[in-house]
Amino acid sequence: MISNNTKEVVNGSNNNSGVKDRTQVYWHDESPARENFEALGRALAMSGDLFRQPGEDGGLFLVKPDGTPRSITKGKQLSAVIADRIDLHRFLNGKQKPSRISAGTLEEMLNTEAFLSRFVPVDRISSQPEYLPGFTLTNPGYNDGGVGHRVFFVGESPESSDSMERINTFLDVMDFHTQADRANAVAGLLTVLLRHHWPGGKPIILATASKSHSGKDTVLDFIAGMTPKTSVSWEPADWATQKAIIASLNTDPSLGMIRLENARVSGRPEIASAFVERFVTDSSPMLFSPGGRAEPRRIRNEIVMSMSTNFGVLSEDLLNRGLPIHLKPNGSITDRRSDIGNPRHQYLPRYREEIAAEAYGMITRWRANGMPLDQSKYHPCTEWAHVIGGILMVNGIEGFLDNYADRRVADDPIRNGIAVLGSHLLDKCLPISDVVAEVSRLGLIDPLIPKNERSSYEAQKRGLGKVLSAHVDEKFVIPSEDEEDQRVEFRLEKLRKRFENGKATYRYGFFMVDETESEVDDGPDNGSDDDSDDIVISQDHPKIA
Repeated sequence: MISNNTKEVVNGSNNNSGVKDRTQVYWHDESPARENFEALGRALAMSGDLFRQPGEDGGLFLVKPDGTPRSITKGKQLSAVIADRIDLHRFLNGKQKPSRISAGTLEEMLNTEAFLSRFVPVDRISSQPEYLPGFTLTNPGYNDGGVGHRVFFVGESPESSDSMERINTFLDVMDFHTQADRANAVAGLLTVLLRHHWPGGKPIILATASKSHSGKDTVLDFIAGMTPKTSVSWEPADWATQKAIIASLNTDPSLGMIRLENARVSGRPEIASAFVERFVTDSSPMLFSPGGRAEPRRIRNEIVMSMSTNFGVLSEDLLNRGLPIHLKPNGSITDRRSDIGNPRHQYLPRYREEIAAEAYGMITRWRANGMPLDQSKYHPCTEWAHVIGGILMVNGIEGFLDNYADRRVADDPIRNGIAVLGSHLLDKCLPISDVVAEVSRLGLIDPLIPKNERSSYEAQKRGLGKVLSAHVDEKFVIPSEDEEDQRVEFRLEKLRKRFENGKATYRYGFFMVDETESEVDDGPDNGSDDDSDDIVISQDHPKIA
């Protein structure tokens, strides 16, 4: 123990592991455990690189020399820390014993207030600056912003820029479909910087495109900025996606963004993940990997999730929780050239810090203007939408969330197929057998009947029924065959009643809703007439149940 006992002397605190000045601690086995735990805790806390972890699970954070955190939750881990910092003298009834303390005793100590109360609590060790409550940036070292915002920042205070040049130069070369998509990309960048403010209250970023290699991953790289990130391949099986995400978080607790890449339909009518949908809105999700050996643990949800896709229908729950960003390039992808070089591999790495400085500047200007909220913006993540909308408003960026819920999914082949089918079946109500026949006649089997449901006529009916049922009550817009300047809107309905044969059956109806002058903004006109990948436009505002 450290006390006034003449034997028990502190020679001063060590600067870090391996230095000569080491603290002398005397441990008496016959003394109450609390006294020994308190003494060792006081001595270790003097090193200045150990902090208490949040929550009730116990343990410490060690800030390594390179600034990265290491979790100390096991007795063996703590034993190594003690060996690097402490000269431990252990006694029993006045006789000196081996200085090593058992792993079991150390593990017990790691879960006691007597030991842990000696350390300053932190919620995280960060190598990137963060925004504390009040939207002020962390200073280097320890920042006490209250629970959830106690941060040890390892780094230098960032620069803040009055310019928007680097951000706008990047945005100008990307093929955003509308002004809203462009504004939402900037909103995504700000969301990542401010992600600690809305645990479970920020959207999943949905990057979609009309063609492969349109720049979805480039936009997501722009949004991630300098924040630690990782990519996870989309898996149709929900448990596989869950396992991959949790493995990433367990490997790198500092992650700020997780990307689900190339999501697509596989034997199902829509892209869905109960785990992802639940994770996005859960403020403190439980990390539990199916079949994994790691102990379940809760985290404060400060992760920004994103998903990229060209194919398939996104589930209603994903759309409700989404920040949509759609890319629609004109012409051949291979013929594209950029004045800034390769946006992803040249421009962004070269100007990453300047882009970050401009984003910090946007928030600084918003604070200087009194931090106004834009309460006109609708999204289930209400507080997030009002704050981000306010920042964009102050900085003159228009269109934020104007495309929310405009598309079920960008250019998805299933909805396009239904739109074509409906154009031939307007105001008709048919049994599934007749609809299957029409699907076959029109050559729409590939988009509308899953591959695993094509082995027989009965399987085709069953497969098509699943696909159509997933889109019941949705609106579709198709070009009028009579006038190029008009668009026809219809709704897909599923009815069960007694028809002309007197037997109650299900039928699918394609009923025209409206016929109006087209007001669809297809983006800048570059002379291309190819709008065939954008025949699906509208649906009502979704709500989170």
